[in-house]
Amino acid sequence: MHQFFRNVVYIASGLALSCTSLVPVQNLSKEALNGIGQFRELDYSFYISCIEDCTFNKTSQFEIERELDCPCESYQSADDQVYQMYLALIDYWEGLYQLSSMDINQYNLNRPMAVLGASNLIQLNEKHLMAFQKLSELSLNAVTGKYRRNKIKTYMVEADNHQQTISDKLIFVLKENLSGLMAIQEEGWYSYYKTMSYDPALNTVDKASAAEDYYNLLEKNRLRNNQIKVLTEIIGLIAEKHHQLIESGDQLNSVNFKAEIGKVSRDLHTLHYAFEQLKK
Repeated sequence: MHQFFRNVVYIASGLALSCTSLVPVQNLSKEALNGIGQFRELDYSFYISCIEDCTFNKTSQFEIERELDCPCESYQSADDQVYQMYLALIDYWEGLYQLSSMDINQYNLNRPMAVLGASNLIQLNEKHLMAFQKLSELSLNAVTGKYRRNKIKTYMVEADNHQQTISDKLIFVLKENLSGLMAIQEEGWYSYYKTMSYDPALNTVDKASAAEDYYNLLEKNRLRNNQIKVLTEIIGLIAEKHHQLIESGDQLNSVNFKAEIGKVSRDLHTLHYAFEQLKK
Protein backbone atom coordinates (compact mmCIF):
# COMPACT_ATOMS: atom_id res chain seq x y z
CA MET A 1 0.00 0.00 0.00
CA HIS A 2 2.84 2.36 0.88
CA GLN A 3 4.47 1.56 -2.45
CA PHE A 4 1.19 2.43 -4.21
CA PHE A 5 1.01 5.85 -2.58
CA ARG A 6 4.67 6.50 -3.38
CA ASN A 7 3.93 5.73 -7.03
CA VAL A 8 0.92 8.05 -7.02
CA VAL A 9 2.98 10.86 -5.53
CA TYR A 10 5.76 10.25 -8.07
CA ILE A 11 3.33 10.37 -11.00
CA ALA A 12 1.57 13.48 -9.67
CA SER A 13 4.91 15.21 -9.17
CA GLY A 14 5.93 14.33 -12.70
CA LEU A 15 2.72 15.74 -14.11
CA ALA A 16 3.11 18.94 -12.11
CA LEU A 17 6.69 19.34 -13.31
CA SER A 18 5.60 18.72 -16.89
CA CYS A 19 2.88 21.36 -16.66
CA THR A 20 5.23 23.84 -15.03
CA SER A 21 7.83 23.33 -17.76
CA LEU A 22 5.25 24.29 -20.37
CA VAL A 23 4.24 27.57 -18.72
CA PRO A 24 6.75 29.59 -20.82
CA VAL A 25 5.23 28.11 -23.98
CA GLN A 26 1.74 29.03 -22.77
CA ASN A 27 2.92 32.56 -22.01
CA LEU A 28 4.54 32.89 -25.43
CA SER A 29 1.36 31.65 -27.11
CA LYS A 30 -0.86 34.06 -25.19
CA GLU A 31 1.41 36.99 -26.00
CA ALA A 32 1.41 36.04 -29.68
CA LEU A 33 -2.38 35.66 -29.76
CA ASN A 34 -2.88 39.03 -28.08
CA GLY A 35 -0.38 40.68 -30.40
CA ILE A 36 -1.61 39.29 -33.70
CA GLY A 37 -5.17 39.76 -32.46
CA GLN A 38 -4.66 43.53 -32.70
CA PHE A 39 -5.35 43.00 -36.40
CA ARG A 40 -9.07 43.00 -35.55
CA GLU A 41 -8.76 46.56 -34.26
CA LEU A 42 -7.29 47.91 -37.49
CA ASP A 43 -9.47 50.76 -38.74
CA TYR A 44 -8.78 50.24 -42.44
CA SER A 45 -9.07 47.62 -45.18
CA PHE A 46 -9.03 47.28 -48.95
CA TYR A 47 -12.83 47.43 -49.02
CA ILE A 48 -12.96 50.52 -46.81
CA SER A 49 -10.43 52.19 -49.10
CA CYS A 50 -12.58 51.47 -52.14
CA ILE A 51 -15.80 52.69 -50.51
CA GLU A 52 -14.14 55.87 -49.24
CA ASP A 53 -12.65 56.66 -52.66
CA CYS A 54 -15.94 55.93 -54.40
CA THR A 55 -17.89 58.09 -51.95
CA PHE A 56 -15.37 60.93 -52.19
CA ASN A 57 -15.48 60.90 -55.99
CA LYS A 58 -19.27 60.88 -56.14
CA THR A 59 -19.46 63.67 -53.57
CA SER A 60 -16.90 65.72 -55.48
CA GLN A 61 -18.92 65.35 -58.68
CA PHE A 62 -22.25 65.94 -56.87
CA GLU A 63 -23.52 62.54 -58.02
CA ILE A 64 -26.73 61.69 -56.17
CA GLU A 65 -27.97 58.09 -56.34
CA ARG A 66 -30.67 56.25 -54.44
CA GLU A 67 -28.02 53.80 -53.22
CA LEU A 68 -24.26 53.98 -53.16
CA ASP A 69 -23.07 51.76 -56.00
CA CYS A 70 -19.33 51.09 -55.92
CA PRO A 71 -17.47 48.30 -57.78
CA CYS A 72 -15.46 47.03 -54.80
CA GLU A 73 -15.66 43.26 -55.29
CA SER A 74 -11.94 42.84 -55.99
CA TYR A 75 -11.13 44.84 -52.85
CA GLN A 76 -13.36 42.55 -50.80
CA SER A 77 -11.49 39.56 -52.26
CA ALA A 78 -8.21 41.13 -51.16
CA ASP A 79 -9.60 41.55 -47.63
CA ASP A 80 -10.59 37.89 -47.64
CA GLN A 81 -7.01 36.95 -48.51
CA VAL A 82 -5.61 39.10 -45.73
CA TYR A 83 -8.07 37.66 -43.23
CA GLN A 84 -7.17 34.09 -44.17
CA MET A 85 -3.48 34.83 -43.59
CA TYR A 86 -4.35 36.36 -40.22
CA LEU A 87 -6.41 33.29 -39.29
CA ALA A 88 -3.58 30.95 -40.30
CA LEU A 89 -1.28 32.65 -37.78
CA ILE A 90 -3.96 32.75 -35.07
CA ASP A 91 -4.76 29.06 -35.56
CA TYR A 92 -1.10 28.12 -35.31
CA TRP A 93 -0.66 29.92 -31.99
CA GLU A 94 -3.98 28.56 -30.71
CA GLY A 95 -2.68 25.09 -31.51
CA LEU A 96 0.55 25.77 -29.64
CA TYR A 97 -1.38 27.11 -26.67
CA GLN A 98 -3.54 23.99 -26.58
CA LEU A 99 -0.55 21.69 -26.72
CA SER A 100 0.96 23.46 -23.72
CA SER A 101 -2.34 23.65 -21.82
CA MET A 102 -4.12 21.10 -19.65
CA ASP A 103 -7.39 21.81 -21.46
CA ILE A 104 -6.88 20.27 -24.89
CA ASN A 105 -10.50 20.98 -25.87
CA GLN A 106 -10.50 24.68 -25.06
CA TYR A 107 -10.25 25.79 -28.68
CA ASN A 108 -12.43 24.21 -31.33
CA LEU A 109 -11.31 24.72 -34.90
CA ASN A 110 -14.64 23.71 -36.40
CA ARG A 111 -14.53 25.73 -39.60
CA PRO A 112 -13.57 23.98 -42.84
CA MET A 113 -9.98 24.06 -44.07
CA ALA A 114 -9.57 27.45 -45.70
CA VAL A 115 -8.20 28.01 -49.17
CA LEU A 116 -6.14 31.09 -49.91
CA GLY A 117 -7.94 32.43 -52.95
CA ALA A 118 -6.73 34.79 -55.64
CA SER A 119 -7.37 38.51 -56.05
CA ASN A 120 -6.24 41.21 -58.44
CA LEU A 121 -4.68 43.30 -55.68
CA ILE A 122 -2.49 40.77 -53.84
CA GLN A 123 0.01 38.57 -55.68
CA LEU A 124 0.64 35.14 -54.18
CA ASN A 125 3.18 32.62 -55.42
CA GLU A 126 3.49 28.88 -54.88
CA LYS A 127 5.59 29.40 -51.76
CA HIS A 128 2.86 31.46 -50.09
CA LEU A 129 0.13 28.97 -51.00
CA MET A 130 2.18 26.01 -49.76
CA ALA A 131 3.05 27.76 -46.49
CA PHE A 132 -0.61 28.58 -45.89
CA GLN A 133 -1.68 25.00 -46.57
CA LYS A 134 1.01 23.43 -44.38
CA LEU A 135 0.49 25.84 -41.49
CA SER A 136 -3.26 25.22 -41.61
CA GLU A 137 -2.72 21.45 -41.59
CA LEU A 138 -0.31 21.65 -38.64
CA SER A 139 -2.76 23.80 -36.67
CA LEU A 140 -5.62 21.42 -37.35
CA ASN A 141 -3.51 18.45 -36.23
CA ALA A 142 -2.64 20.28 -33.02
CA VAL A 143 -6.19 21.12 -32.00
CA THR A 144 -7.52 17.66 -32.91
CA GLY A 145 -4.97 15.98 -30.66
CA LYS A 146 -2.72 14.49 -33.34
CA TYR A 147 0.25 16.13 -31.65
CA ARG A 148 1.15 15.39 -28.03
CA ARG A 149 2.66 17.65 -25.42
CA ASN A 150 6.04 15.96 -25.72
CA LYS A 151 5.99 16.89 -29.42
CA ILE A 152 5.62 20.64 -28.91
CA LYS A 153 9.15 21.37 -30.11
CA THR A 154 8.48 19.25 -33.21
CA TYR A 155 5.31 21.24 -33.87
CA MET A 156 7.21 24.51 -33.61
CA VAL A 157 10.08 23.31 -35.81
CA GLU A 158 7.76 22.02 -38.53
CA ALA A 159 5.76 25.26 -38.51
CA ASP A 160 8.65 27.73 -38.32
CA ASN A 161 9.35 28.32 -42.02
CA HIS A 162 5.64 28.41 -42.83
CA GLN A 163 4.75 30.91 -40.09
CA GLN A 164 7.65 33.10 -41.22
CA THR A 165 6.48 33.03 -44.84
CA ILE A 166 2.88 33.92 -43.95
CA SER A 167 4.01 36.61 -41.49
CA ASP A 168 6.35 38.18 -44.04
CA LYS A 169 3.64 38.21 -46.70
CA LEU A 170 1.05 39.68 -44.34
CA ILE A 171 3.50 42.39 -43.31
CA PHE A 172 4.24 43.21 -46.95
CA VAL A 173 0.55 43.41 -47.85
CA LEU A 174 -0.22 45.70 -44.92
CA LYS A 175 2.79 47.98 -45.34
CA GLU A 176 3.04 48.15 -49.12
CA ASN A 177 -0.40 47.39 -50.56
CA LEU A 178 -2.71 48.78 -47.89
CA SER A 179 -0.58 51.77 -46.93
CA GLY A 180 0.00 52.33 -50.64
CA LEU A 181 -3.73 52.80 -51.14
CA MET A 182 -3.66 55.51 -48.50
CA ALA A 183 -0.90 57.33 -50.37
CA ILE A 184 -3.00 57.24 -53.54
CA GLN A 185 -5.99 58.54 -51.58
CA GLU A 186 -3.98 61.43 -50.25
CA GLU A 187 -2.80 62.42 -53.72
CA GLY A 188 -6.44 62.59 -54.83
CA TRP A 189 -7.40 64.67 -51.82
CA TYR A 190 -4.51 67.06 -52.37
CA SER A 191 -5.40 67.61 -56.03
CA TYR A 192 -9.08 68.18 -55.24
CA TYR A 193 -8.63 70.57 -52.32
CA LYS A 194 -5.75 72.43 -53.95
CA THR A 195 -7.97 73.12 -56.95
CA MET A 196 -10.68 74.39 -54.60
CA SER A 197 -8.25 76.82 -53.02
CA TYR A 198 -7.85 78.55 -56.41
CA ASP A 199 -11.57 78.69 -57.16
CA PRO A 200 -12.59 82.39 -57.33
CA ALA A 201 -16.23 81.44 -56.78
CA LEU A 202 -15.44 80.36 -53.20
CA ASN A 203 -15.10 82.88 -50.40
CA THR A 204 -12.53 82.76 -47.60
CA VAL A 205 -14.85 80.88 -45.24
CA ASP A 206 -15.52 78.17 -47.83
CA LYS A 207 -11.82 77.76 -48.53
CA ALA A 208 -10.98 77.59 -44.83
CA SER A 209 -13.65 74.92 -44.35
CA ALA A 210 -12.23 72.94 -47.28
CA ALA A 211 -8.72 73.19 -45.84
CA GLU A 212 -9.98 71.92 -42.48
CA ASP A 213 -11.66 68.95 -44.18
CA TYR A 214 -8.44 68.15 -46.02
CA TYR A 215 -6.27 68.17 -42.92
CA ASN A 216 -8.81 66.11 -40.99
CA LEU A 217 -8.60 63.47 -43.71
CA LEU A 218 -4.80 63.52 -43.55
CA GLU A 219 -4.86 63.11 -39.77
CA LYS A 220 -7.23 60.16 -40.05
CA ASN A 221 -4.86 58.44 -42.46
CA ARG A 222 -1.85 59.29 -40.33
CA LEU A 223 -3.36 57.39 -37.41
CA ARG A 224 -4.24 54.48 -39.68
CA ASN A 225 -0.71 54.35 -41.06
CA ASN A 226 0.72 54.34 -37.56
CA GLN A 227 -1.63 51.52 -36.59
CA ILE A 228 -0.41 49.49 -39.55
CA LYS A 229 3.21 50.27 -38.66
CA VAL A 230 2.82 49.07 -35.07
CA LEU A 231 0.82 46.00 -36.11
CA THR A 232 3.46 44.93 -38.62
CA GLU A 233 6.14 45.41 -35.97
CA ILE A 234 4.18 43.11 -33.66
CA ILE A 235 3.75 40.42 -36.32
CA GLY A 236 7.40 40.72 -37.35
CA LEU A 237 8.65 40.49 -33.76
CA ILE A 238 6.60 37.38 -33.05
CA ALA A 239 7.78 35.61 -36.22
CA GLU A 240 11.41 36.59 -35.60
CA LYS A 241 11.43 35.45 -31.97
CA HIS A 242 9.72 32.17 -32.87
CA HIS A 243 12.52 31.48 -35.35
CA GLN A 244 15.25 32.50 -32.90
CA LEU A 245 13.85 30.18 -30.23
CA ILE A 246 13.88 27.29 -32.70
CA GLU A 247 17.40 28.11 -33.90
CA SER A 248 18.77 28.40 -30.36
CA GLY A 249 18.00 24.77 -29.56
CA ASP A 250 17.14 25.68 -25.95
CA GLN A 251 14.87 23.32 -24.05
CA LEU A 252 11.38 24.67 -23.44
CA ASN A 253 11.93 24.71 -19.67
CA SER A 254 15.48 26.11 -19.77
CA VAL A 255 16.49 29.35 -18.09
CA ASN A 256 17.46 30.89 -21.43
CA PHE A 257 14.09 30.05 -22.99
CA LYS A 258 12.19 31.54 -20.04
CA ALA A 259 14.34 34.68 -20.10
CA GLU A 260 13.78 35.15 -23.83
CA ILE A 261 10.01 34.74 -23.39
CA GLY A 262 10.11 37.42 -20.70
CA LYS A 263 11.92 39.79 -23.06
CA VAL A 264 9.43 39.10 -25.85
CA SER A 265 6.57 39.81 -23.45
CA ARG A 266 8.03 43.17 -22.47
CA ASP A 267 8.62 44.16 -26.09
CA LEU A 268 5.10 43.15 -27.07
CA HIS A 269 3.56 45.01 -24.14
CA THR A 270 5.33 48.16 -25.34
CA LEU A 271 3.91 47.70 -28.84
CA HIS A 272 0.45 46.86 -27.46
CA TYR A 273 0.47 50.11 -25.52
CA ALA A 274 1.54 52.06 -28.61
CA PHE A 275 -1.30 50.52 -30.62
CA GLU A 276 -3.88 51.25 -27.93
CA GLN A 277 -2.78 54.89 -27.80
CA LEU A 278 -3.50 55.24 -31.51
CA LYS A 279 -7.12 54.14 -30.95
CA LYS A 280 -7.87 57.07 -28.62
